[in-house]
Amino acid sequence: MIKLETKSIEARTIAVMGGTYGNVPALRAALADAEKVGCDTFAFIGDSIGCCGHSDEIVELIRTSFSTLVAGNHEQQAAAGELTCGCGYSSPEDERISCLAFAYANQSLSETQREWLGTWPDLVLLHVGDHSLLLVHGSPNETSEFIYESEVRDEQIGEWLAKYKVEGIVGTHTGLTWHRELPNAGWMANCGAIGKPDHDGDTAVHYGIVKVAENGLRFQLRRVEYNHLDWTTQLEAEGVDEIFISPLRTGIWTCGLESLPEWERNVRGKKDILAE
Repeated sequence: MIKLETKSIEARTIAVMGGTYGNVPALRAALADAEKVGCDTFAFIGDSIGCCGHSDEIVELIRTSFSTLVAGNHEQQAAAGELTCGCGYSSPEDERISCLAFAYANQSLSETQREWLGTWPDLVLLHVGDHSLLLVHGSPNETSEFIYESEVRDEQIGEWLAKYKVEGIVGTHTGLTWHRELPNAGWMANCGAIGKPDHDGDTAVHYGIVKVAENGLRFQLRRVEYNHLDWTTQLEAEGVDEIFISPLRTGIWTCGLESLPEWERNVRGKKDILAE
């Protein structure tokens, strides 16, 4: 059964982040950026731990920085004591490599933090004044469902918006940023990942901002640079496999590619990324 949390908040600008995978300096940079642009509420939508290790460190940073939490497959699997990531890749090889990343996460995760991860809900329905927003990890239907920009239909998005009576939906899981406004009303977006770049040759990472405007909730993407080269050097010294370090250094993925639709696998560059 899906665990849905409903909460009312007072906010004007909500930072939505996901997919840190243990990347501590990237999360610190994203939090600093969000504070700089005036975000007054912080939501994390899953997959805190992963290939970079540093699990207790990243989980503690999330515990102290975010007031709204949504479980990703990494949280769910860790809380259940599983040794696999439960990512849901269509390619067995992609799933195998992701499970290796999950093994790095388990090495540095204490039982105290593991138990706390198990308290996170699967979905959060946020009421912000007269507006409503749904936060998910994969999709409203399933935590590990991949929602790709090239495949998801407007009709499906509209059905989810209507079911939960919300203006917008924000997810992560794929790690690929996108934002779609429906012709009539409402929108869905992927805020990207903090722990790894888009598969586009740019080493920066991304998160989303939801702004409360007079005419409704508005979504924007933020691009954040951090000292990725020092971080990759540290991970190398710590013995992390090169297959997980290379994307941080180059902005090009080394795993997960076989499961991507053709458009996401081959198209480089993303639009509507905001930076200052």
